[in-house]
Amino acid sequence: MNFEELYSRTNDHLKLKFLNAIIRKNPTLQNEFEHFIQSEKNVLEVVSTSSFMEILTSTKKKYQDDFEMVDTENPDWENYHAPHSGYIEDWEAYQQASEQEFEEVFEAFNSEALNKIIGQKPDELIAMLIGLYEATQDAEIEDEVSSFEDINEYLLSEFQATMNSIIEKLSLSALSERTIVAAIEKFVEYSDAEYPGNEHFVGYFEHLLIALAEKSSSPNQILSVIDNSTIERQAVPEMVLLLNKLAGNTSEWLQSALQFYRINNEVAKQLLQFYFDSDKVSFVKTANELFQTDKRVWAKFLKDFVSVELDKSLYVNIFRHLAVNEKQIKYYLKIKEYLNDSDINSLLEEVDWDKLFVVEILEVEKRYESIRKIVEKNSSDWQYEELIRPILTVYPEFCFQHIKNKTIITIENQRGRDIYERIANWLKLTQKIPGFDTEKRDLVNQLYNHKPNLPALKDELRKAKLV
Repeated sequence: MNFEELYSRTNDHLKLKFLNAIIRKNPTLQNEFEHFIQSEKNVLEVVSTSSFMEILTSTKKKYQDDFEMVDTENPDWENYHAPHSGYIEDWEAYQQASEQEFEEVFEAFNSEALNKIIGQKPDELIAMLIGLYEATQDAEIEDEVSSFEDINEYLLSEFQATMNSIIEKLSLSALSERTIVAAIEKFVEYSDAEYPGNEHFVGYFEHLLIALAEKSSSPNQILSVIDNSTIERQAVPEMVLLLNKLAGNTSEWLQSALQFYRINNEVAKQLLQFYFDSDKVSFVKTANELFQTDKRVWAKFLKDFVSVELDKSLYVNIFRHLAVNEKQIKYYLKIKEYLNDSDINSLLEEVDWDKLFVVEILEVEKRYESIRKIVEKNSSDWQYEELIRPILTVYPEFCFQHIKNKTIITIENQRGRDIYERIANWLKLTQKIPGFDTEKRDLVNQLYNHKPNLPALKDELRKAKLV
């Protein structure tokens, strides 16, 4: 049972009992509760446009100044903490030191943002986030040592990570309905004034707007705010679906999903889930269409939905793609019975460069002679043990002689503890070969008594319990 189910089935008495138990020991939750109650009781003081702009402008200036204070050519070495004790290239150290200074700036912002969430001021939070976003884009930072490929792109990625962290905190907070609508209205107002029709700008903030909207009991009002602005619905497709869902507008939800699923994978996933639950024919049609557009993405998603009964061809294609790209035998086993010899040979050719995966498939198909040929041609492969393992009992004489010859050639030409450890592992493989008991003992004794004396080899043979 998931949380939503559990919560909806729990009576109010137990919910209050739980709240009472945790709120008395959590000062942060107490503070948030206090602000929430006050905001519900009092008439909301909406941040004026001038105040909103003042917060935005001052935030942008403060953090842009902080970003521009970072000297990538002379970073703060006194407070630099190397991420590991190993060797670090000079250029890498310069980049890491600069990154750590930038991270401190974002951490400071995060603390301020948390106060706005606790204080029931999402409109001020949005003003701050827009200011931070613009600071990352407008900051002019010299990078003479080329620590970054593009500093502003780096700052933008850190901004996104910071906003994701804030969204997580928002999702755990209780917000007044009035503050939610006011915050979204302020964002839309600013977007219309400064970024009219700019889908990229709105797109950066869509998940933040969703975090606010999913707590609202006025989805139609928020939809109206969007529709009366310069923001096109296709700029915020996930939000439009959420609002229609919250409003119970099933037909509009489906219409929007059909309009946007080709340009937004998250919308497409929601549409597929909807069809899977309500219309299997449409599911199959849409799944086939999407799979052809990006097999890597859709194979991973659709594997939990498809079946032979639903669409055999799609089922086979999806698990074939996963087998080839992820080199996992579990995916091959799902389609094994639906492949003919030609299909299998075609798949083997496609993964030919990965000898170990080829051997795994050949073992399933009991093509042991093909495995033997691979072993003969790849005796120096680092995965030798795994290549030969499937045929140890099928071709005992071949395998014993092959391991023996490989071992003797290796000990005559190579030295080192890691070499001796591998030799011991090869000899352990011979224990799984039926027969040749005398020959096995003779080989171990020959190596143990090797001249010149090799103490490390003896140690590895003892550790492997071969002597």
